[in-house]
Amino acid sequence: MDDVQKGFDLPRVVIMGVLIIGSMVTAVGATTIAADLPQQANAMSARVFTAAQARAGKAAYESSCGLCHRAGLQGRTGAPGELPDVNTLPANMLQTIDQSGGQVPPLAGASFMTKWGGKSTKEFAQRVASAVGAFPPKGKDDDTYLLLTAYFLKMNGGKAGVTALTAQTDVPLTVVTGR
Repeated sequence: MDDVQKGFDLPRVVIMGVLIIGSMVTAVGATTIAADLPQQANAMSARVFTAAQARAGKAAYESSCGLCHRAGLQGRTGAPGELPDVNTLPANMLQTIDQSGGQVPPLAGASFMTKWGGKSTKEFAQRVASAVGAFPPKGKDDDTYLLLTAYFLKMNGGKAGVTALTAQTDVPLTVVTGR
């Protein structure tokens, strides 16, 4: 008696096995994708500032903050030859730098993230607001500190989105910057 006469159709069994295995792989894949959705949603929600905010923040930075924190946001170490020359800075900035032993903290990079990575956008924006009060950029208004914060987030790896950064935005910097 052959397999067909016994009610056993080998090609049909193979097809059924492939279909069962395919369904299992699909179910596992769907579970994996579903598990990744919260991470993908977080990545999307991490876009907490607009490109226009970051551009305006850069302009504000260059008119004031950049004098002490320097063009690359790397801060000052007090090393000779740092530009702009510390002696060209306004007296109030020079006094602050002198009181800090010639050092100005970076606003981007690993050292910045070590200090601020565990904090939120809201906390960091409040600190920026405090600094802006002492060293106002040209054209400063009530939102300048938010524009600066957006620029700093961008320079630390944050991506611009369609939602503007506000005083109530409260997202961990590590989520925004991906670091």
